Amino acid sequence: MENNLKEELREKIEKIIIEGGAELVDFKFSFYGVKYSLRCFVDYASGGITIDKCSELNRKIFSFLEETKLLGEDFTLEVNSPGLDCPLKNYKDFLRIKGNIVGIWLESPIDTKMYLEGEIIDANERNVALKAKDKVYTVGLEKIKIGKARLDLQNQRKDINQEV
Repeated sequence: MENNLKEELREKIEKIIIEGGAELVDFKFSFYGVKYSLRCFVDYASGGITIDKCSELNRKIFSFLEETKLLGEDFTLEVNSPGLDCPLKNYKDFLRIKGNIVGIWLESPIDTKMYLEGEIIDANERNVALKAKDKVYTVGLEKIKIGKARLDLQNQRKDINQEV
């Protein structure tokens, strides 16, 4: 029963989020004590979702849940951005941060390396293209254990200084 409810909720909530111009990045559904808890992580396809947009989507999803009573009367709902430390799980996650620096831990070595760090050039359903130093690596998604965005403070400082 709970898996059916989870899938039904995910489909309906994802539709609300897409209609709102964003994407559902992750979905967590659980039952604590006497009430359900629902956490939705959302972002734009190009990244950079705002607090105002998360708040707007929260209101729409909350209204839907109140109207349908799918979770009863007492539940918690959170709609958040995935955040900087969110693991990169699929090609859409990598596309969202295209042009940024990432660290990728590998399932098996590429050029004797188990870790690559560089700029995301592109991503598709099968591969991620990463420029590390002067070499471009094409890494199959199945070979990626985990990916994490990296803060490039040096380039951010350059951007800030150029604006001044």
